[in-house]
Amino acid sequence: MRTRMICSIAVAVIVTAGCGGDDGGGLDGDQAEVADLLQDEATASGIELDRRCVDEIMAEMSDADARLILDAGPDGDPAISPEGEALGDEIISCIDTDSLVDSIVADLGDENIDVDCLRNELKALDPEALVSGDLPDTVFECFRTGD
Repeated sequence: MRTRMICSIAVAVIVTAGCGGDDGGGLDGDQAEVADLLQDEATASGIELDRRCVDEIMAEMSDADARLILDAGPDGDPAISPEGEALGDEIISCIDTDSLVDSIVADLGDENIDVDCLRNELKALDPEALVSGDLPDTVFECFRTGD
């Protein structure tokens, strides 16, 4: 059960690692297209991101990395620079926690999760823990294992 919980959280986070929320409109060019792509992917997954936050991060992305992401498309795995990878990890800080929890609940079912506990734990969590997957035990205590 713990492995399934980790996978569900990881999938929700990874899917949103390149997403956007309300239209920030501050970008142009390839970086704006990447932000739009991320927004679309997040929306399709039921996860909201703060678009201004995404735009601020995307504004730092190199033209080369943005082009690689666009060329690879939503299902691709582009070989972007380490700086681009780091920016991708920063996107996690743009995730709306409530929508992330809703996505996890939709995947696992609310009978398996103490939803209020999970919301509180994820809101208090450093985004780096989501990126690394090194979640504290208090997050896993929110899941009902039936044991």
